This record gives sequence, structure tokens and C-alpha cells, in this order.
Amino acid sequence: MKPRQNEQESSVPLLILGGGCAGLSLAYRLARSRRSPRTIIIEPRQTYSDDRTWCGWALTPHPFSDLVAARWKSWWIHTDRGSQHVTGSPWPYEMLHSAAFYERTLAAIDASHEIALWRGQRVSALEDHTDGVQVTLESGQRIHARHVVDTLPRPERLVAPWAWQDFAGLEIEAEAIDDTSPPDLMDFRVATRDQLDFIYRLPHAPGRALFEWTRFGRPASNPHTLRQALIEHLDTRLPEGYRILREEMGSLPMAPPAATSHGNRVVAGAYAGSMRAATGYAFHAIQRWADDCNAALLAGKPPCPPRRRPWLERLDRVYMTAIGQHPDEAPEFYRQLFARVPATSVVRFLAGVPHWRDTLAIMRSLPSGPFLRAAWHSTFPLPTQGDSS
Repeated sequence: MKPRQNEQESSVPLLILGGGCAGLSLAYRLARSRRSPRTIIIEPRQTYSDDRTWCGWALTPHPFSDLVAARWKSWWIHTDRGSQHVTGSPWPYEMLHSAAFYERTLAAIDASHEIALWRGQRVSALEDHTDGVQVTLESGQRIHARHVVDTLPRPERLVAPWAWQDFAGLEIEAEAIDDTSPPDLMDFRVATRDQLDFIYRLPHAPGRALFEWTRFGRPASNPHTLRQALIEHLDTRLPEGYRILREEMGSLPMAPPAATSHGNRVVAGAYAGSMRAATGYAFHAIQRWADDCNAALLAGKPPCPPRRRPWLERLDRVYMTAIGQHPDEAPEFYRQLFARVPATSVVRFLAGVPHWRDTLAIMRSLPSGPFLRAAWHSTFPLPTQGDSS
């Protein structure tokens, strides 16, 4: 029986904190099974909107592939020193609107007899017990859960070498947009010597494209500032005019997990290891985790956290250190990566599942001086002051 929200006290085998990409991805899989444990999802928002666009490479199948709005077999990387047209990837770059994802997952949850989504609710306290976790909501309601999967974002202060990925995006309509041209994955020609910015252009339908202004930096930037920069860019790029169809903006931490799983609590999602610190891609990693976690739960086992690769996290630290020490050279780091390494290896690396040969090819492609210094600095960091936000 679906848990009811008006009960003062509830007890369920599984509680999911956060009904975003990670929480809904897991709940959707559970909702499709007759063996799903009784589950409550706690979500602060009351309504969902088309507030995100998720992109990346589907190295393994996922249940939302038919919702993909566009796929591209090639893409461009631009810097002030040149452009690289990337071809040869066996996995196309794909784009998925959050509205379609929300519609499908929420419908499955609504139809489930075992899973309930409680909207407009926030957690005020969690207390660990030997037989589970006691969760108190701001409304005063209490829920006892045998297991908790926590996918909530965790605002945090970042210290070097980690940075924020801030973005502001506009989906626009204009006659000048050619949807047959490959997308610009990174156009660093808007970057400055001290600020690592790039434009993201995804032409996905006749006369329609998503443009995003993205910034890697610390402290976090105001996304509204990036939106204004994007407006000025589009005004120059499309002088004949354009129409804004929708907007999105946000900030994501390019950093290791902010919390770790313990006891009967599992942390998951973009803030818990699914997002690569050096790349910012999360959607497909979340789908791989949701497959694993769903399989564990349906087998009667505890939920599992995202798989972590410590060696890859150490490599991300070196990469982010090099970017922080050489922001003026960082655009070329990315372009040369695609220019010198086969697309198959680069895509696996960016997706977070590289083979050892891929990693070796990546390391050989990068300039030795900056990255050797970054590796030394990562191993023997110097004390920093005032370098967090």
C-alpha cells in the first residue's frame, strides 16, 4: 500500500531524500518492479519544470534513451589557437530535457502502489539507530526507515584545487540556427586570461538550439551574471534576432563527494560521487548507479553507493590543480586532449569509466611541465589562505 503523507508517523523499508535526477532514477526502476520495497521520497519542491538539460555519452543502455532529444556523432572544441572537429566516437553525444524525464518518472511513481513522493517537505533531523534511521521533517512528521538513500545537494565551501561549475543556459529559436551542424561542446574563445569560461552550443531542431555560458571557478559566480554575458554574446552572434523559449541556470561542485555513506545511510547523486570532478558529467553515471542500487534492493540487499575509483579521483585532483595554476593554458589542455587522443578513449575518460590504456593515452597527451608540477603540488600541497568558497 502506498505510504500516505498525512500520517504523523510512518515506517518504511526505504526512504529516498531528494526527488531530483538520482532519486527519481532509482524510484523509477523500483516502480517498474512488483518486488519494490515500500518507499517514500522526500522532495522540497512542490512542482517540477523543464529546469535542466542533461548531456553526455551512453556507454551503457539506460531506460530513458527513447526520450533523448538529439544525438550527434561529432562535435567541435574551439580555442583562440585553433579548432578541433572530433569524430570517431562509437557513442554519440546525447541531450535529454528534464521535462520528459520528470514526466515519465513521476507517472511511474504515481501508478506504483508501493512508492510515494511527498512534495514540499524538508528534512530537519536524521538520527541513526541500530535498526535504521529516524527522520524528522520540518512539518514535525517522523519516518522510520530501514535504509536511507540521500541524494540531496550539499552546499559546501570548496578549497583548491576544486572549483564550481556555474552555468546559465537559454534555449532559443532563430532562423539563422543550422541544426545540421555539429555542436560546439566547448567554445573557449570567450575565456579570458584569468577566467575559464566557455560557450556550449547544441543545435537540436530546425531553428532551435541550446546555448549555455559555463564558468569554472572559485568562488562561485552568480549565474545571473553569466546569463547577461550570454545575452550579450547572442545579441552579437544573432543580430537578426532570436526568441527565448526557456532558461536554466545553476552551480555544481567540481569536487570529490561531500559526504560518505555509513551505517544505514547511502549518499548518492551529483554531490556524492556520480559527477566527475574534472568534467562535470553526471547523468549517465547516475543511471549506472541506479541500475546497481535497484538490483541490490530487489535482491533483498541494502542499497549501494556509487562506485568510486580513488585513482581516478587522484587524477582529477592533478587535472584541476593544473587548470587552477594555468587558467590561460586550460583551454588548450582540453583541445589537445581531443586532438591527440582517439575519441573512444577521451569519451570513456570523460564518462568516468576509462580503461588503463585510455588513461595512459590521456596522460601522454597533456603537457608534461604543468602536469608534473600539478602532480607534485597535489602530493605535497602548500598551505593556502583565503582560497575557499
